[in-house]
Amino acid sequence: MAIDTSVPNQKVTVPAGSILFPEGSPVNSLNVLHSGGLRYVAEGPKGRKLELFKLAGANLTPGASALFSGGRYPYSIFAEQECVLSTYVMSPSTVSKSLAARPSLGIMVGRSLLREITELFKRTNQLRKITSDLAKTNDNLSLLYYQFNPAVFPDIKPGQPIAEPGSDIVDPILRLSRENLKNYFENGGILPERPTPTYLDEEHSQQLLKYYPEELEFQDQEFNFLRKLILADPNLLAQLFSPDPSMVSYVCEKLGKVQSELTENGKGILEELEEALRFLIGGEESLTEKFYLILDMTANGYASSSPEFIVPVLQAISQKIEKALAGHQALFGSPMPAPSPNIKSFLEKTAGLAKKYEGSSPAASSNGSIGVDSSADAAAIRKELQNSASMIIQYSGLGGEAVKEFSALMVKLKSLKNPLESDNDTRKLRRLITKIYFDIYAGCFQKYLNSNKNVPKPVDLMLKYGFFDETLLDDSQLVFMSTFKDAISPPSDIPIHYGQEWLERIYRREAPTSLDELGQNFFDKVKMDNRNASFKKESDLPPDIDNPEARLKFEFAAMYESNVRLTTGSLATYLPILTKYHSQIPLGKAYVSKKMLTDAINEIVGVDFSVFSREVIYNNPELGINKEFVQRSIVPDFIIVPSIGSKVMMWQELSVHRGSGSKESRGRIVLPIFVQGDLKSLLIDAFAAFRWELCKTILGPEWNNVGNPSITADYMDYVQFYKKNKDLSIEVKEKLAAEFKRFRNERDIFANDYQLWIKYESESVQRLNRVVRGIFYRHIPFARPIREKVAKMPAFSEINNRFINIRTRKFTELENRYKKYINAIGSLPDPLRENLEFYRV
Repeated sequence: MAIDTSVPNQKVTVPAGSILFPEGSPVNSLNVLHSGGLRYVAEGPKGRKLELFKLAGANLTPGASALFSGGRYPYSIFAEQECVLSTYVMSPSTVSKSLAARPSLGIMVGRSLLREITELFKRTNQLRKITSDLAKTNDNLSLLYYQFNPAVFPDIKPGQPIAEPGSDIVDPILRLSRENLKNYFENGGILPERPTPTYLDEEHSQQLLKYYPEELEFQDQEFNFLRKLILADPNLLAQLFSPDPSMVSYVCEKLGKVQSELTENGKGILEELEEALRFLIGGEESLTEKFYLILDMTANGYASSSPEFIVPVLQAISQKIEKALAGHQALFGSPMPAPSPNIKSFLEKTAGLAKKYEGSSPAASSNGSIGVDSSADAAAIRKELQNSASMIIQYSGLGGEAVKEFSALMVKLKSLKNPLESDNDTRKLRRLITKIYFDIYAGCFQKYLNSNKNVPKPVDLMLKYGFFDETLLDDSQLVFMSTFKDAISPPSDIPIHYGQEWLERIYRREAPTSLDELGQNFFDKVKMDNRNASFKKESDLPPDIDNPEARLKFEFAAMYESNVRLTTGSLATYLPILTKYHSQIPLGKAYVSKKMLTDAINEIVGVDFSVFSREVIYNNPELGINKEFVQRSIVPDFIIVPSIGSKVMMWQELSVHRGSGSKESRGRIVLPIFVQGDLKSLLIDAFAAFRWELCKTILGPEWNNVGNPSITADYMDYVQFYKKNKDLSIEVKEKLAAEFKRFRNERDIFANDYQLWIKYESESVQRLNRVVRGIFYRHIPFARPIREKVAKMPAFSEINNRFINIRTRKFTELENRYKKYINAIGSLPDPLRENLEFYRV
């Protein structure tokens, strides 16, 4: 029974196990704990109890947040140990006055609230990660369900439009699968030809239009300030608060509201967790039951895919099921209510089937991959690459102790069932390996340059592809890497470089160094490391500081290593060493050649012709041309690094950020050499980021000023004030409110709309609202043939007419101004002529 707090100024002793304040009960006191320990428990879905955290010690004020928000206890508080408390009658309407009268009590309340907030934040973050991991697994399983049992989806064909699930589909798993398949295929997703367990842990958020946050996004500057303030010396605080006692009550009120927000977030996450558990292991309509049928079909020889591929996935699902059951027990202290009826049978049958196929290898069925020499002798290649890891380490010149440490780590990695598991121990092991691996890579590359690129084959494969140990790869992958010869690329205006080519350009000073993750270039870093030196510009640097080796070392750490990691698109499973667990499709089909990349870029530029254009100043004193602003297309450098993944990184919009010529410098876009997904879709995302960041950089403080129209200013205005926009219906506004929550920031929202603009709107398929369509048509116009096609549609006719009028006026103005620059044979300098063509309607 809860303690009676209506008695004024009482001191009570509460035995262990007693409930002090039930969740939802009204608050009518401020309570101070003198000794003992407390347990905070929240009520979850379906009456389940979730322990949030425990606190012990004196001078705690349990449940004080209820006095500042809501007036009811947000969770139950139990006596974990025997507790001694004092209770003071108080209500939400009187608490501020009471704390202002006794600042020392207010400081105690503030510190107690901060302890509760800290523990609650830890617990909520734990729930956030568990829920996101489960949701990601469920989404990936819903895609594999289609692949393993396509007969359930007779109307769905890859590459063809998929209708929205109708109201007649009541099965939650079928609805989830259809929704995910629709988004996955429309956004360039490619299902693996040979699914592996790793696929269940991969993130396909871009293709699925989902967001899997691993922790709460909490950015409250006022809270951070007050947190530091309330932890200051109590004597100093007493002096600070005594002139204005209301300050302490304000601090407590703010902390109480923060705790209330965290509690609400936690309850929302609990509901998401309940849904995720239900999808995976809850009842007869769950993914467990769907895959139990596939398990039966596989055991009886009726499965649509090879058992060698299905069984490892079923084993991984078994592990996910067991983990979910154990996780539920650990969180709620009770078994999952009404679980899927065939869970036990699923686990037992999967284990039996795994033993049956234990010696089977899926490698044999993958030799048909594009780019593999079918006549190549896999056994001979494997023999040629025998002991590759040892050969690479020795060639790199790594120190003796580091060799010993790295060898031990690799032995441990190779002993794992799957080196890409996302558990904490495996992630820690991969981080240790990664650090030393890049020391090895850097040592090998320096020798590669010094030896005129004549290196042992394993070293060459590592530098190109991230290869390291032949035992970590299957035969088809080894055959591809050993035999594949990239065709000679025809001349192109697009600067594309493989990783070694780019590093060599930096070494030979043919390109400036990149920015690091802190936005520093080589010169910035040197100045930071030599603060006592008076270096004003790069030419001041002495040769012992500024030399090819130093620049190469900086580039390697600043750009190269970071992008090998980031282009994987899955930081939770990142390992720079290529393994058979990385690739869901044959390497030949994932490989990015220069020609393939050129074609994909040209395809996008064929829609968005101005994607790389920017306004620069053109001077030609000989012709009397002084400061003419012209549009110029400056294509970024594309760098293909040795990684495998699903992310194309827009690393920087300019290569030179200060001084003359900076606005005319190339940006840098980085790709993995093996792409897991649709290359065009990934490039479109990178181009959206490039457009956004280039506009911000060139406009500076004006990037968000609607008085100076630009794509960033107009789009930010749309995102921030869409609720007041008269051109949007109530239904559209509600849809946008839900959709915007999926994205981290405005640039990501823009990138999503840019995908729809390039893929669908350019094909006369309306996927954007009229406001966004108008903004994009003005700032991101289609190429002329596409404009002529879409202009016939009612949705485009008005904005097209407006666009023509604006462009015609601009063209006429330029044409008249340029007449004085026409030479004797009636021609203009190329920059002016190209500028006229840019504005020609």
